[in-house]
Amino acid sequence: MKKEDIKIPVVEIFKSISGEGVSAGEVVVFVRVAGCNLRCSYCDTKYSYNQNLEEYQYLTYEEIRERINKFNCNKVICTGGEPLESDQAKRYLPLYLAEQGFKVRIETNGSCQLYSEQELSEFEINSRDSDLNYTLDIKSPSSKMSDNNIFMDNFIKLESNDELKFVVGDNQDLEYALAVIEKHKNILAQRQVMINFSPIFEVIEVDEIVEFLKQESLFFTKNNLKVRLSLQIHKFIWPPEARGV
Repeated sequence: MKKEDIKIPVVEIFKSISGEGVSAGEVVVFVRVAGCNLRCSYCDTKYSYNQNLEEYQYLTYEEIRERINKFNCNKVICTGGEPLESDQAKRYLPLYLAEQGFKVRIETNGSCQLYSEQELSEFEINSRDSDLNYTLDIKSPSSKMSDNNIFMDNFIKLESNDELKFVVGDNQDLEYALAVIEKHKNILAQRQVMINFSPIFEVIEVDEIVEFLKQESLFFTKNNLKVRLSLQIHKFIWPPEARGV
């Protein structure tokens, strides 16, 4: 089947502000694909789990590009579901969009391999560091999915405009995140990756995370690590369950 004939399940495409991470507050176009290999306990997009529902749109890469163009915005966040599931056509959508000139950020759940050099070479992308970036979610124990995390194989592929995200709900999650950072501090410092701590909404008080970050600030500074608090600002603007905003 030719690339232009491939169709992938799309849950929604909409323009809004990015709600979290390094792009928080920026106007972007979200492309949410269907299907996810994980089932996180706190997931707020369970409606995107199943990629075979009739309610989804099945669109070609070109049809997706045309819909994005209507928003007059060249910044795109590819999310899900899980956009980087292996052996699926949706995996290559972010590469196609970056090749078409969009600035693409991929929100991935940390259990899928990031792109290999071979995959990147199959698309004409000017600069991976500026045109195609990752938000790599490291699953905490609260997610019930932490056994699926891929660490070093993905960390060595990160660059300075990429970021890690730890979604935390209690002290165990915070200590888990700290242990991961401690173990991989050299590569994270070398790559100058932003490390975000984000609360599970309405589960942990944000000031608990702030106190933790204050307590560990010397460790982060000594090891040249970029660490910060990241809130899901869209949940403070619209109802937390709102879609397409």
